[in-house]
Amino acid sequence: MEIKELSFKEAMRQALQEEMKADPLVVVMGQDVRKNGGSLGITLGLEEQFGEDQLMDTPSSEQAVIGTAAGAAMTGLRPVVELASMDQALLAFGELVHGAARPFYWSRGKEKVPMTVIVPIGGGDWPQNGQALENLFAHISGLKVVEPSNAAQGKGLLKAAIRDDNPVVFLVNRDLLNIKSQVPVEDSYILPLGKSYTERKGGSVTIVAWGAALVSVLEAAVVLDQDGVRAEVINPMTLSPLDMDPIFQSVKKTGHLLIVHDENKTGGMGAEISASVAESQVFDYLEAPIFRLCGLDVPMPYSKGLEDVMTPKAEDVIQSVYDLLGVD
Repeated sequence: MEIKELSFKEAMRQALQEEMKADPLVVVMGQDVRKNGGSLGITLGLEEQFGEDQLMDTPSSEQAVIGTAAGAAMTGLRPVVELASMDQALLAFGELVHGAARPFYWSRGKEKVPMTVIVPIGGGDWPQNGQALENLFAHISGLKVVEPSNAAQGKGLLKAAIRDDNPVVFLVNRDLLNIKSQVPVEDSYILPLGKSYTERKGGSVTIVAWGAALVSVLEAAVVLDQDGVRAEVINPMTLSPLDMDPIFQSVKKTGHLLIVHDENKTGGMGAEISASVAESQVFDYLEAPIFRLCGLDVPMPYSKGLEDVMTPKAEDVIQSVYDLLGVD
């Protein structure tokens, strides 16, 4: 398999290009997606290849855009909607729930809504737009929620989302957009939705993390390894439906579980994972209480310095592992 170093942004653009070329029913909608590449720059250069039939500029009217995309999906297209921020997604939340997530249920499986909604999250865009709220979408039956951590995952999961017959919310952390990694360039490269991935094997402690938080966790795992602490790192990649089995198997092996995410702690995905482990037979294998290291329960700050304080960093992960293992 041919490998090329690409940024997260370039990998997403490649995924869109391949899927739009393979299927003319794949259309991209969003503000300034034709000339300016949209809010994330992932559609730059696609207008020359696909034109206005497959690349559509929309007004700043998110409720109408999501409703239009859901209707188009039910009539045969495969829309990919790029929103500019999480707060814009909230403006369209009713359409996402009732127009996109529910038709499969009220039609007894007859209506499919194959649409993908790309939502930027994370810091760097001030309090109005920087929140993640991944748990809010994962709570809605009928919505799949994906959050990749690097360029390869961004490409493989976006292609899977576009091909899925149900609505997928695709969360992209802005902090990752320009980070490069090795990406398979074949058209056939795709990562299945709903499958957790073991990023690193170990036997001392299980760490579950995704999105930008995974970057800090992998940095911490290298340092911990030098101290003889072997961290096994599990990345769910798809937050809904959540593949818990690799987490269960890892906790059976290590007896210790740390969950790390950037979103606020209260009511976050870490609570859901923690409860799932506590309700399972794996609970008997735990040698210490489950730890959660999460974003602070505050809105995303305006200041970059405060933003760094709000979200977990590698040194916080290291200290949490030592606390969990009872190491001074």
